[in-house]
Amino acid sequence: MTGPPMDGAYVLDGALGDSLDAISSGTNLLVVGDEAGASDLSYRILARAQRYRECVVLVTTTETTASVVDAYRSHLADPDDLDHLHVVDASHSGLERDTGPLSPARVEAAKSPGDVTGIGVGITNHLRSIKSDRVRLGMVSLSPVVERLGPERAFAFFHVLTSRVRNADQLGLFVVDEARHDGEQVRVLQSLVDGTLVFRTTDDDRRLVRGTGVVEGVTLDATDAADARNPVETANEGNGEADETDPDAE
Repeated sequence: MTGPPMDGAYVLDGALGDSLDAISSGTNLLVVGDEAGASDLSYRILARAQRYRECVVLVTTTETTASVVDAYRSHLADPDDLDHLHVVDASHSGLERDTGPLSPARVEAAKSPGDVTGIGVGITNHLRSIKSDRVRLGMVSLSPVVERLGPERAFAFFHVLTSRVRNADQLGLFVVDEARHDGEQVRVLQSLVDGTLVFRTTDDDRRLVRGTGVVEGVTLDATDAADARNPVETANEGNGEADETDPDAE
């Protein structure tokens, strides 16, 4: 492991390709596309926290804790090290405490995606217990919250979350399934973030991600599942030993 860069930015380590190395602290990003693809991209960015002595607070509104942890850990350099991860489970099964490989002490539960008070309390509790001011906050996904609360109340809730991230110099990632909203709803949510990563399918069925705002210039081909593999693992594949420049090498 290594510490964060001197300027406090959040390192990406190839999660968004070669066009962007890091994201400034206090940044909020919307990840817009089908929920599976957008969530996977968010996990890739969040998982880089493991190498830089950062923590992750992951809010799930659709899948159980066990499911999201399983998806998230596939992007970790060390899948067995989950000490940096904290979850707020606002799915319908959240109160059943299906925490999978994660310690139950690291899971807060809300009643449902519409229980924004419970979600907020869960996030706050985790932040109080975390002994670091370096936090990547992810929500997969914001769409059920919008559907439950309606655009106006969801906007107010989202404003609180993005303001908290900005004021605390954290990094916020929020998934939106555009198939569940009209264009105006997505544009309203975009007004509260610093940049957007948008999935688009080309005529030849390639799935491209393009960035706007602070991530403008990012173009990523997310078509193949292989793109989601950890770049450090790929770089060292067949090597048999860790490279000296690998921040995880001991």
